[in-house]
Amino acid sequence: MNDTPPPAAPARRVVTRAPHKTVRVLNLGGCLSAPVECESSFERDFVYRAALCPTVVHIAHQPFSLRSKGGRSYTPDFLVRHSDGAEVVVEVKPTSRVAGYRTVFDEASTQLNERGMGFLVLTEDQLRRNKAHRRAALILRYRKTAPSRPSCDAVLELLRQAGVGLRLADLVTGSRQEQEVVLHLAATKAVYLSPDLPLDDDSIVTLNIDSEQRNAIRTESWFDAEGWRTRAGVDSCPE
Repeated sequence: MNDTPPPAAPARRVVTRAPHKTVRVLNLGGCLSAPVECESSFERDFVYRAALCPTVVHIAHQPFSLRSKGGRSYTPDFLVRHSDGAEVVVEVKPTSRVAGYRTVFDEASTQLNERGMGFLVLTEDQLRRNKAHRRAALILRYRKTAPSRPSCDAVLELLRQAGVGLRLADLVTGSRQEQEVVLHLAATKAVYLSPDLPLDDDSIVTLNIDSEQRNAIRTESWFDAEGWRTRAGVDSCPE
């Protein structure tokens, strides 16, 4: 594989929401149903990785506000919707700041669970584990490439015939296509890689069609993270 990905059109525009905040808009057509705003590199890394989760179809930034019993307002970072309609709210926070928000997150988790939504707090430990965020950014640049339809079909047909995921090296060799074709299909979610998004020869590439295996992949499993109530050991609504 060429180490330098093909040039791509700018993926985001910049919006000024307030004098002290810069909002970037990530346009990931082919992965998500609409552009997504983000306000930090942590949020950007989350969107890049979540966009490549095979069941994620929509991500909304600051989707709504919740109000605590004491009247305090809290606006979570993201709402993620999966292809079957299941939703999870995601907060992106540096590890050093999580403890200071425990009470807020406890109450938010309770309210969201009552609405049938999950609640997940992600830190750099999950977002940047094994540098997966960097590989996500690289893969997404291949959205803008334009391999021929026959080239794409050759890769997809080999996966259909196999009925299981194939090693990246075997898929490239068996389909007689360049690795860039496979990365384009991953960037447009026709296929998917494992959550850490490895790009070595042994990386398993799977066809992104409805299946029990595919539909079991959720935001929590994609980031290898536990929901807030499980993580924090919260068994009941805080007093």
